[in-house]
Amino acid sequence: MVTIIHGNDPVTSRKFFLDQKDKDSVTFDAEALELSELELSLQGSGLFGSTKKVFIENLFTRKGSKNIETIAKYLESTIDSPVYIWADKELPAKSISPFKKPEIQNFKIPSSIFSFLDGLRPNSQQNLASFHTALSGTEPEIIFFMMIRQFRLLLGIGNESNNNIDEIKRLAPWQKGKLLRQASLFGTNKLKEIYGLIYKIDKSQKTGASNLTLTQDIDILLLEI
Repeated sequence: MVTIIHGNDPVTSRKFFLDQKDKDSVTFDAEALELSELELSLQGSGLFGSTKKVFIENLFTRKGSKNIETIAKYLESTIDSPVYIWADKELPAKSISPFKKPEIQNFKIPSSIFSFLDGLRPNSQQNLASFHTALSGTEPEIIFFMMIRQFRLLLGIGNESNNNIDEIKRLAPWQKGKLLRQASLFGTNKLKEIYGLIYKIDKSQKTGASNLTLTQDIDILLLEI
């Protein structure tokens, strides 16, 4: 059975992917993988006829997808073990189509997070209330990840030189208009200041330098903006 794990919530989907692993699992990076290497590795691990789990990453990237149909056919016809394939984005049906009847795990970001991000305003007490509403349905790491993206877009959308950034080019006109209106409420200098504070939180959380939880750090940030 092939299970494809994807969605616009890469933090939760990644956690699900990793939670399926055990000490006997084998993992492959599709970007650096040739079918012959996959066959040799699986044969060498004695996986045929076994119940060991196979994990594949980066199969749906530009580089990794070059052999997707060949790999899909091989996995479907040869491997009896459970196969888990993870993508860090939401996949269209066309991308999944090379696989015959895979199990799909689609992890979506709760709408309350988008409401929180779209509603962020300077000097607004509602920021904190909306954050905790969003927090009731997900993890703070996911919200923080989305906050980083939101303020990156707000900084980029108001700078014409950044319109060539792929993430901004992919936005629909209505999305650009909404971001422009939100960015104008903060102003460029304030957005730079906030982005700097977000960077400090990210660094301190990753290095263990902060004595606060991520939720507490975000609470303080929202009170300061």
